[in-house]
Amino acid sequence: MIVCGALVVPPTSTVFTPQDLAHKLVALDYGNGTAYAGLQMLEGAMPREAITTRAAATSPAERFAGLMRGDFTFFHGTWVATGQVSVEAYAALLRGLTRAVRRINADKRRYVSYFIRDWAGHPEVAALRPDDFNLSRIQLKEPTPIPESEARWAWEWMASWGLLHGPFDVSSQINRRLEREAHELAAAVRAG
Repeated sequence: MIVCGALVVPPTSTVFTPQDLAHKLVALDYGNGTAYAGLQMLEGAMPREAITTRAAATSPAERFAGLMRGDFTFFHGTWVATGQVSVEAYAALLRGLTRAVRRINADKRRYVSYFIRDWAGHPEVAALRPDDFNLSRIQLKEPTPIPESEARWAWEWMASWGLLHGPFDVSSQINRRLEREAHELAAAVRAG
């Protein structure tokens, strides 16, 4: 399992930490892991009663427009992978993510141009230049195996919200063999 996620705020935002979002509206992708990860990030920084969320628009263009209007902050993230993923496919994903993280971290300014390009036709994005981005706010980390303690905490936390039922079972929640083999294969291909 890999999590990649971010709380996204407009460039003029005074929000720099999750606790700055207490009692502010945050849009979450309800119904999947990204919403849970967003709630976890927020709850780790404030009491539950200070968390205010709404469903995020499905369209990235709508999310961006709402963000730039100041309607909300949003959380974006991805959880991977299901039990049907092969070691080879998971290793390829790990290699791709690792390569992307290294390239972006080496030259963040270069890669914000892709964001601008991908939003062609949106005047508020077209007006941006790479120098308009606060690059220190872009934080990327190479994928690593999820520690059992984190997986257990996440399961128990989701159960406390009524999102999951039953006790955590590491052997059925994390395929350590697949995870280990995929990480080893990814490292071997990168080294070779």
